[in-house]
Amino acid sequence: MGESLVNMLAPVLAGVKVALLFSLAIFIHEFGHFLAARWLGLQVDAFAIGFGPALWKRRYKGVEYKIGCVPFGGYVALPQLDPSGMERVQGESPAAGGGTSERGLPEIAAWRRIVVAVAGPFGNVVLAVVLAYVIFLAPGAKTGVVGTRVGTVLLDSAAWKAGLRPGDRILSVNGESVPTWNDMEVECQLKGGSGKVTFGVERVGQRLELEVPLLTEEVLGVKLLDGVYHETACLIGAVEAGSAAAEAGLRAEDVIRAVGDVPVLSATHFVEQVRQYGAAPVRLAVLRGSRAWTVEATPRLSAREGRPILGVEVKDAVDEVKGWMMYRDPWRQLKWDSLSVVRVLQALVAPKQAGERKAVVKNVGGPVAIVMGLYHTVRGDLIDALGFLRMICVNLAILNLMPLPVLDGGHIVFALYELVTRRKPHPKVVAVLVNACAVLLIGLMALLVYRDLARQVKISRKVRELERAREVRGQKAEPGAVTNAPALANP
Repeated sequence: MGESLVNMLAPVLAGVKVALLFSLAIFIHEFGHFLAARWLGLQVDAFAIGFGPALWKRRYKGVEYKIGCVPFGGYVALPQLDPSGMERVQGESPAAGGGTSERGLPEIAAWRRIVVAVAGPFGNVVLAVVLAYVIFLAPGAKTGVVGTRVGTVLLDSAAWKAGLRPGDRILSVNGESVPTWNDMEVECQLKGGSGKVTFGVERVGQRLELEVPLLTEEVLGVKLLDGVYHETACLIGAVEAGSAAAEAGLRAEDVIRAVGDVPVLSATHFVEQVRQYGAAPVRLAVLRGSRAWTVEATPRLSAREGRPILGVEVKDAVDEVKGWMMYRDPWRQLKWDSLSVVRVLQALVAPKQAGERKAVVKNVGGPVAIVMGLYHTVRGDLIDALGFLRMICVNLAILNLMPLPVLDGGHIVFALYELVTRRKPHPKVVAVLVNACAVLLIGLMALLVYRDLARQVKISRKVRELERAREVRGQKAEPGAVTNAPALANP
């Protein structure tokens, strides 16, 4: 009963964590605006976290503080920063009722408006730095850079037919340098509109150019490098009693580093290498903790398999590390976060190659995708969720500085115009730009929400189909049958 109750409450608790973490990112952004405005003497009408009907509100020293029932948003109502009434777009202001001149509020110097506008994104940057150092200091935080060396290429894949082989190091995609596996996947997305890309590959000191077809994933429509997996350590999961591997002294948790003189690039690569030996003795380089040594084992004929086997179960030793958890060093990770956002914006605004803008428009996620991503990371690992939140903060900081009238960057542009020309932009022009941009932004958010929800429905349907197929395979499988992952190395 107790365990059942915990399982029932787990999604609810995860939802609460998501609301708190996302609200933290919004709060620190709006609090930056609030502190700068108070410090520089601007009128503050309201400070709100969330939208919709208020769960709690209180007026203190002329400012209405409010928590809305919808936690994914917030605003600070600053009539002197926003004389055109943009606070009505962001949320209801308790003191709304006219522009700066109508309310008798003093005009604010342009440089002060710039400071207030920048303070919000700066707050997100500060939170991102704090989270990056929390991850840096957290014991057991899983971080790691996945390089672009290929560990496995399935024999029946299009990549194998195109000439890609285990041990190849992918250097570029359509001429764009890719230092990590994550970067390679991103570039495949951006440049794979034609259904194939050109890999710059290093093989035994030589540079090759390979044109590799990509697979279009059926649910999300994203481009995938099918049948190709990155290099990873090969870990022994289990050893069959009385097998050749057991007699050679191999144990669970040992790492297989090489077969003969060939370095092992993955569990699948290990299986392929051992199978080539048949019933001949195999020399294995093994790592157990900090101890490294070499053993020799001779595969034995298995009546069940009908061929010689070692009798070990192997798997890839390293869990997949997400892009937001690649670097332990805070500043390297923050740099990667920033450059990732800039790369997507570049593909959208000034694409390097044809098709990049279309790829971004097709694959970009909206609010629902962000919330669902945070939800899944919270259910998995809190430190991983903090890394995801750090990436969200970097995104919020950069996107809010875009020069659109409804964003902080728009206020900065209007203030810079005043500094350069020595006159304010016409209020009606500002109002038209703000209202038009607000309508477009709201429309875009509605479209992204609809698309995110449609994707979630497709994903849920696909997951159910896979679960049913797995149940059918499990019912038909004979005792002792082996699935693909982890693979039983019976070469």
